[in-house]
Amino acid sequence: MGGRLMARVQKDTVSYFPHDANACSGDTLTVLQSRFGNDGYAFWFKLLEKLAAADGHSLDVNNSTKWHLLLAKMGVNEITGVEIMNLLVEMQAIDKELWGSKVIWSQKLVDNISDVYKNRRRELPQIPISTNHNGITTEKKPITTVRSTQSKVKENKVDNTI
Repeated sequence: MGGRLMARVQKDTVSYFPHDANACSGDTLTVLQSRFGNDGYAFWFKLLEKLAAADGHSLDVNNSTKWHLLLAKMGVNEITGVEIMNLLVEMQAIDKELWGSKVIWSQKLVDNISDVYKNRRRELPQIPISTNHNGITTEKKPITTVRSTQSKVKENKVDNTI
């Protein structure tokens, strides 16, 4: 029995991201907390958690249900959610063009988790490409692995004719 060739999709999620002790002194959190208090702080870190766990580190909330589900998880109403997202765009914490398509992407987050992808020996996920205001595309790169629990044995043919 030979090895089987199996393709598997590479994992583009992480279980953690850096939240260092000086996070509150950064511009993004300073402005969010100044305008929205603890709601701003909680919204930003909950959003980063969602992005870290999302495939490709982007969230498509173009669908009304997905947007309202995100707001519920962030613990804010729609007006506050839109204000925070627009402020995040202004602060360049999330991508402006993608947010115009209701897709959330934070290059700063992806840069902060780059060590994970170095350990995985592969490239960072790339920013989704906005094809129009109805959708995005991302590049999925399947990798090929050989899985075999048996060693290869070369068989010899023996000619038994006289």
